[in-house]
Amino acid sequence: MAWNAKPIILYENRFEDGTPTATDTASGYYAANIRDLRTYTWHQFAAAGTKYYTVDCGEAKSADCLGIRGHNLGTAAASVSVESSDNGSDWTGRLAAFEPSSDRAILKTFTSASARYWRVKIVTAATAAKTAVLMLGVRLTMEKWPSGEFDPAPESPLSSSKYSQQGHLLGVLLDYVEIAITAKFQRLSPAWVETYFRPAWDGHIHAGRPFFWAWDITNHPSEVYFVQIADGYRLSMPYDPVRRSLTLSMRAAKEQ
Repeated sequence: MAWNAKPIILYENRFEDGTPTATDTASGYYAANIRDLRTYTWHQFAAAGTKYYTVDCGEAKSADCLGIRGHNLGTAAASVSVESSDNGSDWTGRLAAFEPSSDRAILKTFTSASARYWRVKIVTAATAAKTAVLMLGVRLTMEKWPSGEFDPAPESPLSSSKYSQQGHLLGVLLDYVEIAITAKFQRLSPAWVETYFRPAWDGHIHAGRPFFWAWDITNHPSEVYFVQIADGYRLSMPYDPVRRSLTLSMRAAKEQ
C-alpha cells in the first residue's frame, strides 16, 4: 500500500464563473441545478448518448479536480471525462475517461490546467445521465496529515422510535445516518494557513456551503464525502508558538 495521500477539499467551481449549459435537457430539469450545491435538485439529459456540461468562464481559469454528488452514473454505466478549450472549439482532454463504480460521491484529480472554456463529458449507451452537484475547480490539499487518532467516517443514525404502553417496540423511523468527521491538524505553517486555508474559509466554508472532502484519495478513493461545517463549529487556529493547529468538524448524510 502506498503512503496515505494528504486530505483534499474541493470548494471552487468553474461552473460558478459563467452560465452552465447542457447538450440537452429532459422536461422539468435545468442545467443551472448542477451548481446550486443541493443534492435534491437535478439536471437530467433528454436521452442517452454523448453529452456535455459546458461553461465559459470569461477568462482563463484553472482546474485540477472534479467532484460529483447525486447522480446515476454508476447505474447508467457512464464514461466521464473533462476537457478544456481556449476558444470554445478546439478541446483538450484533461481528465481521462473513467467509469464510476457506483452512484455515490466522486472526486477525481488531474494535472492542473488553465483555460477559458471547460466541459464535463458524459457518455451513456442506454440510460439518460442525471446529476445534482457538479464541481470543477482547484483542489485544496491540506499541508499535513490528520494527527492523533482519526476515524474517517463515524456514523450517527438519526431515528425516532415508538413504544406501546407496555414498553414494546412498535416501530423505528430512520430519518438518515449522519457522518460526523473530526480531523485535527497540527504544526501548520502560518503562510499555508493564510495563503490556502483562509481563502477557502472566508470565501466558502464559513457560510455553511457544502464542499467535497477526501481523506486519502490514493488508497481510499471511494471514501469521498460532500460535507459542510458542523452546526455550532467555531474556527480556532492557535499558535504553538510558531506553528498553528486546526480542527475541522464536518457533517454529511451517508449515501445508501
